[in-house]
Amino acid sequence: MAEKNEELSYEKAMQELQTLVDRVEEKDAPFDRIEKDIKRATTLIAFCKEQLKGYKERFAALQKEVEEKK
Repeated sequence: MAEKNEELSYEKAMQELQTLVDRVEEKDAPFDRIEKDIKRATTLIAFCKEQLKGYKERFAALQKEVEEKK
């Protein structure tokens, strides 16, 4: 869970997010851990949004390139 964002992939971030959700949903989860997990989840969500934005931009560029070659 302490993996740096530079070393993360979208898939790893999503897996970690699922783990955090499971931990937060535990019946007897301590509030201190919940707070840390939510902060980490917020960071991971921002990372995933940036990754998706980058993918979208790259796909749009590829699509434009293909259209220009027609």
